[in-house]
Amino acid sequence: MTPGGRKYKKEGLAITSISSKSKNETLLAMTDPDIKAKNIKDNRDKVLQGKTLQVYWYIMTHHHAGVREIQKALKMVSSGTVAYQLNKLLKVGIITKNDENGKYYIKEDVKKGVLGFYFRLGSLMVPRYSIYLVVNILGVLGYVFLAWKYGDMFIKNPGSLLFLFFIIFCTCVFIYESIKIWERKPT
Repeated sequence: MTPGGRKYKKEGLAITSISSKSKNETLLAMTDPDIKAKNIKDNRDKVLQGKTLQVYWYIMTHHHAGVREIQKALKMVSSGTVAYQLNKLLKVGIITKNDENGKYYIKEDVKKGVLGFYFRLGSLMVPRYSIYLVVNILGVLGYVFLAWKYGDMFIKNPGSLLFLFFIIFCTCVFIYESIKIWERKPT
């Protein structure tokens, strides 16, 4: 609030004037309404959206990155935009900055929103349904092996045919789900 009790908003930031009685001066404090200090941990879902999510994804898949590197890789117009996104991630405690080389590192893996559908395998982000897909493909290969080894006796068994249809159906579902999740990745 200003001394007159007014609030100003400019470009999504609420600019609040604070009067200091001890020094008789006015200070300006800028606060982002989505990120408040007391609710910082609860606002991770709000922070990890749009460009901020893209920046976080880039750092996760490359283990560390600098401002200019992220700007070029994500084709962002200004380094100030990248710095703003990085500061939001720093405020919520998801990343950390190495002061020696100016690179940003992942401090804590977040599994909320679209990130919950992926798991990290080194520098790769793999859809979770891919694990189920691999298990089902192994089931189909096992069926083929047993059919080859035991021949007609195995193939004509109604239980084995039911298993084959079930495993093929599940494989198709997991292929579909893996592709849909891969299309939703933030880059």
